[in-house]
Amino acid sequence: MSKANPDLVAAPTLAAHDGHGAACPACGLPGAASDRRRTEETLRTVALGVSAATGEALFRAIVRYLSLALGVDFAFVGELEPGPVPRLHTLAMANRGGVIVDNLAYDLHGTPCEDVVGVGFQYVPEGVCDLYPGENMLAAYGLQSYAGYPLIDSAGRSVGVVSVVHAEPLRDRELVESTLQIFAVRAAAELERLRVDKALRASEASYRAIFESSEDAIFVHDIDTAAIVDVNPRACAAYGYTCEELRALDVGEFSAGEPPYALEGALRYIERAKAGKPQRFEWHRRNKDGSLHWDEVYLKRATIGGVDRIIALTREITERRAAEEERVRLEAQLRQAQKMEAIGQLTGGIAHDFNNILTGVMGYIALARERVEHLGDPKLLQYLDRAERSGHRARDLIQQMLTFSRGGRGEPRPLSLTALVSETVKLLGSTFPATLEIRTELEPATPPVLLDPVQAGQVLMNLCINARDAMAGNGPLTVSVRSVTQRHAVCASCRQVVAGDFVELAVHDAGAGIAEGALERIFEPFFSTKEKGKGSGMGLAVVHGIVHEHGGHILVDTTRGAGTAFRVQFPALAGAEAAPQAAVTPPARVTARLGGRVLLIDDDEAAGAFMEDLLEGWGLSVVRARDGAEGRERFLADPGGYDLAVLDQSMPRVTGTELAAELVHRRPGFPVILNTANADAFTADELRRHGVRALVRKPVDTRELFDLLSAILAGGPG
Repeated sequence: MSKANPDLVAAPTLAAHDGHGAACPACGLPGAASDRRRTEETLRTVALGVSAATGEALFRAIVRYLSLALGVDFAFVGELEPGPVPRLHTLAMANRGGVIVDNLAYDLHGTPCEDVVGVGFQYVPEGVCDLYPGENMLAAYGLQSYAGYPLIDSAGRSVGVVSVVHAEPLRDRELVESTLQIFAVRAAAELERLRVDKALRASEASYRAIFESSEDAIFVHDIDTAAIVDVNPRACAAYGYTCEELRALDVGEFSAGEPPYALEGALRYIERAKAGKPQRFEWHRRNKDGSLHWDEVYLKRATIGGVDRIIALTREITERRAAEEERVRLEAQLRQAQKMEAIGQLTGGIAHDFNNILTGVMGYIALARERVEHLGDPKLLQYLDRAERSGHRARDLIQQMLTFSRGGRGEPRPLSLTALVSETVKLLGSTFPATLEIRTELEPATPPVLLDPVQAGQVLMNLCINARDAMAGNGPLTVSVRSVTQRHAVCASCRQVVAGDFVELAVHDAGAGIAEGALERIFEPFFSTKEKGKGSGMGLAVVHGIVHEHGGHILVDTTRGAGTAFRVQFPALAGAEAAPQAAVTPPARVTARLGGRVLLIDDDEAAGAFMEDLLEGWGLSVVRARDGAEGRERFLADPGGYDLAVLDQSMPRVTGTELAAELVHRRPGFPVILNTANADAFTADELRRHGVRALVRKPVDTRELFDLLSAILAGGPG
């Protein structure tokens, strides 16, 4: 129950007795004629007292004065609700003493108010609960008497009631009726005024209604001078100015200021709207606090109060613009990913085919060398050496293509980038020209990262070679390692947002920088800005493949004429120590002849023919199949007739690993060697699961293969 409104003036209690007449025992009202006149004067004074109030304040004043003046337990003003079931909700209620209480709503049926609405004054001096037994609220409060007067609008319709209820009998019907009538007239007039105002606001498409309540900022401009003559509250809140401040400014003073978002640009739009052509455009504005925002603006000529004006409706779209920019960025990221995936698939396919060709070329060169060594022709040996070196370069290039396309992870382990840089820089110092100064900036105690050491070294070497070429071998090259925290960076190669804790491996050059058009393509295979014949275009593509396979990203800072920095971000590995690199020892060369029967399956004619010649040259009996299906048939025809099988991985219908699993299932323990260009794509567990005993990489290292076959045929682990 709320407290009385302190703003209301205290009403005189009509029960006050000034000694000129006896008080009425029924309602406490003075009984003498002179007192009656004074009472009427008092009521007029009370009516005048509430006449200045409006709206809710008026209704609260009425019920408070009624409660105090008549000394009743409850007084209320109620309004009829529209709808099929007659209901009434109170606009204000007060209890004895004029204390305002919470409003309520109820159905009229079965209540005394039902007999007031549309009928007239109702007066029940006592026994109201007996007359209205279904009205539980009366009984709940122990109320005995009731009086109500209808609120009649100017059209003669009942729109509500003003009523009093009392726990004791009411006396002096005439006084109660007069009192209620006085307040009913004022309450009905106010209620009608409120209803008219509400109807006008709801139905009238007026300038002021829209102006004040619009969620959009609205500016009204003078049609001749474009000066601001009015603004709505939303404009003040959005722009941070008061209404008076905005009226004193021109559009240019709260625009971004950079053409076309300046006064001149705004005046052009206003002139077009003045000519009767509505304008819709986006505008960059500056708020009073200096912050920049984007608005969507609609300009239109309109007549307001008989005066032609230009109306500008503006709606902030800063978040929408940011979302649109984010969508564009994500679309670019998706296109980049799709492009790199498509290029990767194409590159992988080309590399696979080249590997098969190169297997034959390099294999036959190796076989030719073995024969030529007995002929004693040094010139021919020189030719073969040069051909073999070219083959090795081609093999390395193909391996880079496969690294990019298939993302071989090698054998990742905790690695210190600081140690890697220290070792690699020593190697670079002896191979790079003396005119190139290599500097290092190594932050101590950076956490390790999970990388394959060989591939990590390849990333660093490729970036350093790229930097060397960018400076034409002359200038400072800086390699740095440090711990960084990224929040909203964007990867230059995959366009994803980069955020988190990283260990940064950065290579800075002092070259000419990267052109904007080239920056979008530098990670594509075979794209190069170098002169023809001075680069394969695979260096940064390989960096992209290795870095992203290890969960990293690449940031590129470049300025034309001031150099470029490639900053590789590798996820920091918390709680791990870098593992030392194991020394690599070459396998012992075995020259003895081999014996046994081999099932050779390869769908490439050149690679298969070379392998057949190679194995037969070592003394093995070779049964060759052109694909997996043919190989399966040959094996099933004689499962115990083979000592081992050499399978190509990439074959139609059935892959090498799938066929290996079938062969080992048919003959447990059968040794199977997988021959593939993409050795990094398989883990040791995966190979064991398919029954593969060993794996050799295309193009074949003949010495490595010879040693492997020797071990397997001798019963070793292979």
